[in-house]
Amino acid sequence: MSGLAWDAPQQQEVELCRIFCESAAVTVLAFPTGNGQRLKLVSERSGATVLLDATVLDALCHLTPPAAAELVRLSTEQGR
Repeated sequence: MSGLAWDAPQQQEVELCRIFCESAAVTVLAFPTGNGQRLKLVSERSGATVLLDATVLDALCHLTPPAAAELVRLSTEQGR
């Protein structure tokens, strides 16, 4: 599914999975847009949502563990 040509049933968001641990839970959905499919992430704790396209997901794949840890640190400190 490229996201460029949608069949009618594919024009709705679809829940893919729920990822959780002892301190967080996130629902992951496939979300169609006019520019292709995105991942929609929904925080069960805060209700915050974000849409991620393939460019953002590719960039995340290149994060080093320290860089990923820094993103988590910055995000969790904002909530304090």
